[in-house]
Amino acid sequence: MTAQDKFLDTAQAAHYLGYSMSTLETWRCESMGPKYYKLHRRVRYKQSDLDAWLEAQVVTPKREVV
Repeated sequence: MTAQDKFLDTAQAAHYLGYSMSTLETWRCESMGPKYYKLHRRVRYKQSDLDAWLEAQVVTPKREVV
């Protein structure tokens, strides 16, 4: 298993993303945020999925015409 395939629990994922655990929990309830896995009733996030989700959040600003 590479570092990118490492599974993180909610606390670790929240720290990695810079959000609170409650934000991730809310997103899960509202079917938002990064994808996650339920392994034996435990929630886990794959680090590569967190990276992909972060990359999908990139907004390229449009250049204003002056």
